[in-house]
Order: sequence, then C-alpha cells, then structure tokens
Amino acid sequence: MDTLRTHKLFWLLQVSGWIAYYIIYTAIATMFRKWNLEDLLLYSLTYLLGFTITSLIRYPYQYLYSKIERLLWIPLVIVLGSVLATIAWTYIDMYVSHFFWDNGEKILKERLAFRMFLRYSILFTILLTAWSSLYFGIKYALDWQTEKQHSREAEMMAQKAQMEMLRYQLNPHFLFNSLNSIRALVDENQKHAKEMITELSEFLRYSLLHKDALFVTLAEELEAVKHYFSIEKKRFEENLHIEYHVADATMKHQIMSFLLHPLIENAVKYGMKTSPMPLKISITVQKTGYGLLLEVCNSGSWVEKNSTNTVGTGTGLTNVQKRLENAYHDGYRLEVIKNEDNCCVRIEIKEAYLYG
Repeated sequence: MDTLRTHKLFWLLQVSGWIAYYIIYTAIATMFRKWNLEDLLLYSLTYLLGFTITSLIRYPYQYLYSKIERLLWIPLVIVLGSVLATIAWTYIDMYVSHFFWDNGEKILKERLAFRMFLRYSILFTILLTAWSSLYFGIKYALDWQTEKQHSREAEMMAQKAQMEMLRYQLNPHFLFNSLNSIRALVDENQKHAKEMITELSEFLRYSLLHKDALFVTLAEELEAVKHYFSIEKKRFEENLHIEYHVADATMKHQIMSFLLHPLIENAVKYGMKTSPMPLKISITVQKTGYGLLLEVCNSGSWVEKNSTNTVGTGTGLTNVQKRLENAYHDGYRLEVIKNEDNCCVRIEIKEAYLYG
C-alpha cells in the first residue's frame, strides 16, 4: 500500500475511532452520572488530548517499526510507549485543567489525590496500550498485504520474463543466425558445428528446466550465459571477446532467473553496432559492503532509447528494473555508467535479500 493511502487510512481510523469511543463512553457514563457543561467540556478536553498524543506517538512508532527486525520486540515497544504517553497525558491533562478553569485549583487537587491519579493513569494506560496494539497490528497486516501483493507481482513478472525469454530463444532471427552458422560449419568444421548444436540445445534446455523458477543460483545463471556466448562466439568468431570476473564465494547466491540475459543480449546487439572490433564484453560479480554486485560492460557507446539510428535499450532495461523492484523492493541499486569507450549496467542486491 502506497504512503498516501496509508496516511489517509490512518487519519480515517484515528478520527472515527476516537469519535466512536467518545460517544460510546459518554453514553455509558451518562447512565451513572449527570453532566454539567463544565464537566462535559473537561471530559471532552481530556479525550482531545488523548487524540493529540496518539497522533504524535505515531511518528516514533513508525521509526521504531522500521528499525525492529524481530516482532518479539514490538510488545516491549507497546508497553514502554504506552507508559510514557500515559505520563505525558496525565500531567498535561491535570495542568491544562488547572489553568483553563475557574475552579482549577480544586480540580488539580482532586486529580492529584492518589486514588483519582491512579484511576486516570490506569484508564489512560489501558487506552494507550489498546491503541498502540491496534496501530502495530494494523500496520503489520497492511505490510503483510503489501508484501503478498509484491510477491504476486514478482511471480507474474517472472512468468512474463520466462515467456519473453522463450520468445527470444525461439525468435526466428536468433534461430536463423544460429542455424545459418551451423550450416556453414557443417562443411567447414564438423566438430565446431556439433559443438554449436550442443550449445544451442543446452541453452534452450536451461530455459525449459527453469521456466517455473523465480530464483536460481548464480552458477546456474552463468552456465546459461556461457552457452549463449558460445553460440555468439562461433557466429562472430574473433570479433567477440568475453571476460569473466566472478568471485567464487558468490556462486551459490540466488538471483532472479534470467536477470543477466537481457543485459548481455543488449551488450552484444548494440555493442556490435557501436564498438570497434573486437567487441569486448566483461561480466563482473563480487561481494561489496552493500551486498552482491553484478556488472555487464561492453565496449562501444550507449544507445539511447528512440535514437534515430536504431531502437534503444530502454524497454529491456525498464523490464529489468521492474523485476528488481518487485523482487527486492528497495533492496537493490541499478546504475547505468556511460563512458567514452564503453558502457556498463551495474546491479547491486542488498545483503539481506541474498540466499545461499
């Protein structure tokens, strides 16, 4: 749920909840006592203070909720927050009564009497504890609902990506180039032709085996990348040079399936149009202080979207960003680095979102 909707929901529940409680409690109290105007105004002022205090403690609660990693700490926050807010509410209420009413001295003495003070403190503590529990309960429920929605969206995006990946692999242009290269190799070098057929079949096999997988290990993802590069390498031969800089410690980490492929496909496609030969592509994967770094660089220049000379890479990169947002929320960074002689797409995934 977005921030604006959450903000509106809070004030809707805050205002309606306090009004409902005020009406119900006043109606019940009227059955046991008679109100004069001064008592009613004093009572109303007390609950207006309660409304104000709960509206204000929402902000430290928001901060603490964002910092708490374990739900077990929330009851302690509720207790401490309610006690501190009760102290503030009780003393402010007493002294406001003292300054605003003609018989303020009398009211203050009555409130300061141990029995009355204890009565109000208990009542305020119960109210604030109930309010705090509802606040955290509703906030957790909304976050859980949002998380569930993100998961559904991530799954839909992943399924869409799998379908797009199959379309890329079975794209007539891709198959035409691959099969044409195989045809040429059959007469020139039968061994290389067989190797290319094997690489093509392994590449397609990977997509079929992982068509329902949202996440795969980096090792599995790189295996598919190498099959893809093997095919392209046999097509472009000496015009394509690949370098891998992958830390061994990262191989077991899980990332979104087919996360690297759109970046690599763009690097080959647009690098061949803008780079002096040979086209140089490097893949870097390593751990950083933030988490896991994945970087794809190619020689040549960045092709802007809707450029006059060719169609840019905006759509592919936008799809990658949407998938990252759905899978990792704010736990990732995506950066495009444009240099004079090369360009890079850098993705960093936060440590908390890494598995394996």
